[in-house]
This record gives sequence, structure tokens and C-alpha cells, in this order.
Amino acid sequence: MILTAEEIKVLEAYRLSTVPTNSPLSIRVDHLLEEGALIHYLEKVRKKLGAANNVVAASMLIKRYSFLIVMSLYAMSVWNKRLVLSPERIWLETDDHDDKWLPTFRFEELHAEICTGSREPWREETVRQLFAEHLFPLIEKLRKTVKISGHILWENISIYIYWVYEKLRNDEILAHVHEQLCDDFHYLVHGADGSLFGTPQQNPLKRFWKGNDGPRQRSTCCLHYQTGKGSHCRTCPRIAHQRCQAIS
Repeated sequence: MILTAEEIKVLEAYRLSTVPTNSPLSIRVDHLLEEGALIHYLEKVRKKLGAANNVVAASMLIKRYSFLIVMSLYAMSVWNKRLVLSPERIWLETDDHDDKWLPTFRFEELHAEICTGSREPWREETVRQLFAEHLFPLIEKLRKTVKISGHILWENISIYIYWVYEKLRNDEILAHVHEQLCDDFHYLVHGADGSLFGTPQQNPLKRFWKGNDGPRQRSTCCLHYQTGKGSHCRTCPRIAHQRCQAIS
């Protein structure tokens, strides 16, 4: 099925787009899985952001890519719809006038599959397709190509997932699906097996979850401070480490 105009409007808040930009920094997602094309693209991202190296560029790429994951989870948890994430039909689009480089996602054909039967096995399959089939290959390609820690990349994804579910659970307009939102979040962080993420040994969303109490201090540094106009994030572990050193 095709999403409604109203649903498309909602997902535009999570960086869905419908217009090609023809920017040098626009790329079809499946090309990111080709090592040569990936390295070339990371070089362009590095120059755009003034990043220190391609490791930093890779981290920033995954932080931006998190919004495709977020919009997919929104569709799953709010509408019971599974976005069809075919890499050869999705474009990462860039507005060249945007200094921050906040790319959007354009689908050549924006289709979704609605849950018509038992929701639990449908949800499990949705998570598997989203993470193990779609996201994990890109994370692995980045990890092996530029030697960046997979922990950094997975935590970049995790923080946006924690954020969006907290945001949705506090949205009174979505009160009718509050229980489902809570259940889906608990499943993603605590119930889903690591194999659904492509990481059989451990669920990566559980690895970085520290609960709802207090600020969510990151375990890894996303390296944002190594971009041209970058600074340390508010929850950066480097800041916490510096504070501890100052106290001691």
C-alpha cells in the first residue's frame, strides 16, 4: 500500500522528502554498500563538515541515517505499518545551502505493508528487516572500511531511538497508542534478540540503555567535536572524564 498524504506529512518531520536535490552529496542508498563509492562519499561528507578524517565522517553519516530508522519505527509503532526499505529505491538527498548537512530521505516508491495478523511475529519480522537486513550491512561496511568502532555507530542509532519513543510517549495526540509505544520500546531494548539486529551476541539497543533516571550519559564519543564547527555533545563521555579529572 502507499502512504497517505497525511502520513507523508508526518514523516517529513523525520526528514522524509519527496523532491530530488541533484546535489553532489545526494546518493542512492545501495551505493553506500560499495566500498569505492562509500569512500568517495565519505570524502565529500568530510569536506562538507570540515571533519578531521573519514572516521568522523562515518560517525556523522550514521547519526544522520538514524532518521530513516526513526521514521520506520514511527510507522511500525503508531500506524502498524512496515516501510519497504529497498536500498536501490531510497535516496539520501542534500540541500547544498545547509551548512549543518541534515540530509533527507526520498523513496522512489514509498510503500508500506500493514499488519493484518498477529502483531508480535509481524513486529519481530519488521525489526529484523529494519536492522539486520537494512542497517547492519551499512554499519559493517563503515566499520570495516574506515576502521571505526561499531559501538560508536550503534550508540549513534540508539540515542535517537530512545529519544523518539520518549517523545511519542509524551505526545497526548498519540495517547490511543501509548500502551503499544511502551510495549514496542520495551521489546526493542529488552526483548528483541541480538540476531534481529545482525549482532547475535547482544542486542545493541540494550547495551547502551541506562534507564530513565537522570541524563543519558553516552558510553562512546560520536566525534562531533572533530568537525569544523563541532563541539562536545552535552552527554559526551569525554566531558564526564574531564570533570572527574578536575575533581581529582
